[in-house]
Amino acid sequence: MLQSLLGWCWSFFLGLHFTLSVPTIFGLVAAYYIARFVWELATVTDYEKKAVFISGCDSGFGRALAIKCAKAGLTVFAGCLTKQGEESLSSETRGLPLLTCPLDVTKDESVAEARKFVDKNLKKGIKLWAVVANAGVFTCYGPDDWCTMDDYKFSVEINTFGVVRCVQAFMDLIKESEGRIVAVSSVAGRVSVPASGPYSVAKYGVEAYIDCIRQETAAWGVKCSLLEPGAFKTALLDKEAMRKRVDSKYDTMPPAKRDAWGEEFKEWFINNWNNTLHSFGSTNINIVVNNYFHAVTAKYPRCRYLCGLDAIVFFLPFSLLDARIQDRIFGLLAGGKEVLPNDLKKKLAKKNV
Repeated sequence: MLQSLLGWCWSFFLGLHFTLSVPTIFGLVAAYYIARFVWELATVTDYEKKAVFISGCDSGFGRALAIKCAKAGLTVFAGCLTKQGEESLSSETRGLPLLTCPLDVTKDESVAEARKFVDKNLKKGIKLWAVVANAGVFTCYGPDDWCTMDDYKFSVEINTFGVVRCVQAFMDLIKESEGRIVAVSSVAGRVSVPASGPYSVAKYGVEAYIDCIRQETAAWGVKCSLLEPGAFKTALLDKEAMRKRVDSKYDTMPPAKRDAWGEEFKEWFINNWNNTLHSFGSTNINIVVNNYFHAVTAKYPRCRYLCGLDAIVFFLPFSLLDARIQDRIFGLLAGGKEVLPNDLKKKLAKKNV
């Protein structure tokens, strides 16, 4: 059966090769994107009868999305990690249909309490329409050799399991409303970037999870979407924060390992990382926020939203390349080999003797 199906597909594509001209193919592609643009303009109705739960609303994308949804008339339950985040958001949205609640996505009991809060405060006639799993942390510390198992566990606990906890806590309500599940991944969940081990592992996990439940929940009328942002100059990409992350990790390594890498390499890595990301990173966080809002309110949301010019122009086509070509390109972007770890310098010196 499988062999017959493959044979039919092969014959079909061979037929296309001989019957479709290049202008026809481009015309079909253009027609598809025009049609997609039109159908994506359609939105759901009755915002005032819909509620959305959003994690990670202390700052950044989550906070901006919570405000945008509340201004549009959606009831918003905004999960915040800190009391300061709750108070600040509540103050800014006074008079809007927004309620904050404490939320630590790494703790089962905290997510369970958030569910109780929603059940208690969800007014009659309003259904929970969407869960937006936005909470996350940037867990890039340097090469894998600098990282520990605790670094990987910490990253996955927040960036992956935090998504799973929030989705599972509200799944029954989302099935009932035939609503939306939206989660943030990253271009690092599409292409693994050097020195991003804990972060990329966690984001690949989010991609796998949402791909799985998108298919599982379709029969209930639930639509699942992933956001894949490129580089945005939020607090996650703050240069000083990156330096502190790397320094704290480097300083706790055993002396022998620090000697093997060297202070010169560490400084080169920090500066090169910061300069590269900030050279193409965007300051317009509304790109991400608007995609979030579309996933929540569009009648026909996308399964994946690539957010940012770098995500669309670079990372999408880059993800389709042969792995060896990807490696060479990343090597060039890293600035070549002008600074090497101490132990690699010694190894190369011995070879040249």
